[in-house]
Amino acid sequence: MKTAVVGGGILGLTLSHRLNRLGHEVHLFEAAGHLGGLACPHDYGSFVWDRFYHCILPQDRHLRALLGELGLADELRWTVTQTGYWARGRRYDMSNNADFLRFPLLSVLSKARLGAAVIWATRFADPDALYTVSARDWLVRICGRKGYEVFWAPLLEAKFGTYHEQVAAVFIYATLTRLMEARSGVASKESFGYVSGGYGRILGRFEEALRQGGVAIHLGAPVQRIERMADGDACRVRFEEEGASIDETFDQVFFTAPNQLARRIVSDDLLPHVEEMERRNPASAVYLGTICCALVLRDALTPYYVLNIGDSTVGLTGLIEMTNLIDRDAETAGRSLVYLPLYLASDDPRFAEDDETLAAHFTAELGKLFPDFQPDQILHRVIHRERFVQPLPLVLDDKPSPAAPTKMARPFQIVNTSLLRCATLNNDEVVALVEKFVETNSEILRGGSQRRWRRVAAR
Repeated sequence: MKTAVVGGGILGLTLSHRLNRLGHEVHLFEAAGHLGGLACPHDYGSFVWDRFYHCILPQDRHLRALLGELGLADELRWTVTQTGYWARGRRYDMSNNADFLRFPLLSVLSKARLGAAVIWATRFADPDALYTVSARDWLVRICGRKGYEVFWAPLLEAKFGTYHEQVAAVFIYATLTRLMEARSGVASKESFGYVSGGYGRILGRFEEALRQGGVAIHLGAPVQRIERMADGDACRVRFEEEGASIDETFDQVFFTAPNQLARRIVSDDLLPHVEEMERRNPASAVYLGTICCALVLRDALTPYYVLNIGDSTVGLTGLIEMTNLIDRDAETAGRSLVYLPLYLASDDPRFAEDDETLAAHFTAELGKLFPDFQPDQILHRVIHRERFVQPLPLVLDDKPSPAAPTKMARPFQIVNTSLLRCATLNNDEVVALVEKFVETNSEILRGGSQRRWRRVAAR
């Protein structure tokens, strides 16, 4: 089967890898001049590391298995990290249970209720039922109004902005579950991992494996049009490559980018498939994007990997000091790498602001956290931005229908992150999504001849 995979992020790469292993002819199209999407690397001058912050958790079995296939299992490194919480003009340690018990902004009763609520929520809550209640209402109910207003409300505003009262509680459930699983031992210490060399190393090995397997990788090749052929058994894909517009026919097209982008390029007869995927997966309607200022500094700012911002007067979603997770001597030439993310709705006008205006904003907000910070501590600064980062589950009127395996439609199928249920959008979930899709459609994808492919697809 001759297949086209549109989108060269981790999802598109994994899908191309699996299709190639099954013997299909695979063409991978990526509009950018490099692979990786949100995981791609950036040259920070004295070193290369990821554009955005990523980590691997011990329970990420799908991602870790894939790293093993790529020959990178021995390059996985683990670190016990620390977490902080900023509120009311100062920072507090929040790395373990003892730190939480010492947290002075909540009473003993509020802390007991909040801790019990987290344990109950992650062990006994029904995630499907949490699509019909807002995160705000759910957290007030299980943590109490004081616990919500002091601890949770500023975090929701920082993460979701204008959507902070509309986001469904299932997102908080998924986040808490993932973080609880990252903690181990009696001290409940957080253990996070990374591959030496960052995602640049993973992507380089991915590209090498795909090319060795015969996958045709088209970089700097934006897809302009996808339309069904007259016989209905194939699609014509129009893409740009080296300044020329090229038409090529494929038995099957897999679209891995957001649905909003699919709507712009598919023909009218393929649009019902896009609409059906949106109906089944309502999180696809709203995406969070991010503008992230990455700073290379002479010295460390904090001892934390993550400093959560619990202060609505600070215009940052958080502060991630990557070099408190990775080995700064081996990975970042002894420098400190700090990410300052700001999550926004994908249509927020701030995405159109120039880098200097945005940099001034981030520097001013950083000054609220560190009044003594001097700009001459910055060795390198860059603004990264992406409009479509994370599909956002908003409150629904009714519980969604039970998640059903995605049956492949032909000759065009959307396989993107909006298919994820109860997810926080990490690369382990992305890899697992591909594995489940391939397993669900194993009969048709493992079909040997073109005749068998058409017979199975027609059932």
